[in-house]
Amino acid sequence: MKFKINIKEFPSEEELRNLFSQTTWASKRKNQDIKKMLESLTVFVTVRENSKLIGFGRALSDGIYRALIDDIIVDNTYQKRGIGRIIIENILKQLDGIDEIFLNTKPNLEEFYKKFGFDKVSTITMKK
Repeated sequence: MKFKINIKEFPSEEELRNLFSQTTWASKRKNQDIKKMLESLTVFVTVRENSKLIGFGRALSDGIYRALIDDIIVDNTYQKRGIGRIIIENILKQLDGIDEIFLNTKPNLEEFYKKFGFDKVSTITMKK
């Protein structure tokens, strides 16, 4: 199966909402909010099979010191096919040279991210 990877072609709000609806953490996102997020996006990856969006990931960064990888998502029917790996590899290429790259993940995915050099840290994290 051949997938199309793109770091310049934005997905539509509807395409992303369809992917987000498959999650517990982003299922309530609304098209207008997704549109606003897309307008400020500079680091992202889309993965498509034919024209269907099957994977997405993004990062927030100041371009030199810090970055946060967020919203890594693969369509449920395409999981376990290496698409998550494709997304992370392409995001990390875009973040090359950044001093520190952070991400939040669930415990069951920690081993996946360790393959890319991420380590669990025991620091104080705060959230509002």
